[in-house]
Parts: sequence; structure tokens; C-alpha cells
Amino acid sequence: MKKLFYLLSTALFCITIQANAATTKNTATKSFNPKQTKEIQKITHDYIVNNPNVLLEAGKKLREQEALKEKAQIEKIKANIPKYKKDLFAAKAPGRTATGNADGKIIIVEFTQHQCSHCKAVVPLVDKLLKDNSDVQLITIYWPFFGNDAVYAAKAALAAQRQNKLNELNQAMLASQEFMTKDKIDNVIKSIPGIDIKQLYTDMDTKEFENGLKANFKLAENLGIMGTPTFVFTNKEMTKFSFIPGQTPTIENDLKKSLDEVR
Repeated sequence: MKKLFYLLSTALFCITIQANAATTKNTATKSFNPKQTKEIQKITHDYIVNNPNVLLEAGKKLREQEALKEKAQIEKIKANIPKYKKDLFAAKAPGRTATGNADGKIIIVEFTQHQCSHCKAVVPLVDKLLKDNSDVQLITIYWPFFGNDAVYAAKAALAAQRQNKLNELNQAMLASQEFMTKDKIDNVIKSIPGIDIKQLYTDMDTKEFENGLKANFKLAENLGIMGTPTFVFTNKEMTKFSFIPGQTPTIENDLKKSLDEVR
């Protein structure tokens, strides 16, 4: 089904390009009339129908181009990490939380947001990594580009950290398979035993959190990262680095590999 959709999309793209070209002026400053435009579109359509392999060739070329672009972007990110390491691995900066061993030999940064299904999927793997490696600190940088609900969830987590309720709130929000809207987040907050709800809402409105999240957006832009979750590993001296661009097909092994690379 995905392949069929891809082929149809490519065909539509080709036809659209031809149609657009037909309605613009050529190098001789002559434009096509409606009849000529229709004829060109029919020729393009018939050619694609009679030569479907051209779609496979176009699709292959497109995939190759996208792979090269992604590779170049990853290399750019890797080059940027040492430039922004002080901002990246600052555990106490606003807009982020820190768990694990504060004096750990290894620091992991994760760009994440509560509304991201891929982020939710890697939580058990990250938790296990921390459990199995007592010398690791995890810095969670909230990058809520999914919108207002994601921003609201991030501020709730940051406020919960002030009451030592971050783990309970995170577990409750991540347990839901639904998109976390503001109303659902409020219901989760009310369900946390012992939490000071009034204080939490007061803390959520602080400029510190607002500015912290804005700084996270700027940092993500400076690094050139492409989405959540994104992982960056370093040693305590910040002389070695490893980077994982998202929930890869081999994410569990990639996490372990990155850990070994910076030890």
C-alpha cells in the first residue's frame, strides 16, 4: 500500500510539474493556450501509463537525493555539537529536567515532548539504560514543537520537578496512548498523590519556564536537529560525543553503542 501510494504521488507530482510548465512562458516568450496545455497533460499522462518504470526510476532517484540530504544534515549536527556543548549539557538550565547520577561519568541529552509517540516508545529503553548504568545522568530537554498542548505538558513536568513529583507525573502522562490535550494533562495532574496543584499551576506560569523553552527551540535550531526524540551522548569532560537522530530501527543497540563510544 505504501509503495502504491508513493508511485501515485510521484505520478501526480510529474503531471503537476508538466502542467505548471505548460502554463508558464517558454524561453521564446510564448505561452501555451488551453488546448495545447490539455494536450501536453494528456501526452504526459499517456507516457507515464505506458512507461510505468519511469516512476520507479524517479522514485529511486528521489530516495537517493533524500538520503544524501539526511546524511549531510547529520554530519552538520555532529559538527555543531562541540560548538554548543556548554548549552547542550547544562543540567540546571531552565526548560529541562535532570535525572540519574548528577555526578555521572556519562551525560545523555534527550530532546523530547510528551505528545510524541516515538518519544513514548523509547522511554522503557532509556529507563533500562539508566537502571543498568549507575554512572549516567539524563538531561531531558523539552522541545514542544507540536503546539500549545505540548508546551503545557512541558511546563507541567518542569513545575512537577520543583515538588519532586516529576517521575510520577511523567509516568502518568506517558502511560496514556492518547494525544495529551490540556484537559487530559489537568486530569493527570489531579491524579498525582500529594502534589500541590495550586503551586504547580503558579510555577507553570513563570517566565523562567517560558524563557527556558524558547531557549530550547533556539538550541535545536542552532544544532540543526530534525525531530524528537533526539539523543546526544558525551563524557563528563565533554571531549567525546555520539548522536542518535531519532527512534531508529535499531534504537536499543544504538543507545548501548553510543554509551560505549563516549566511555
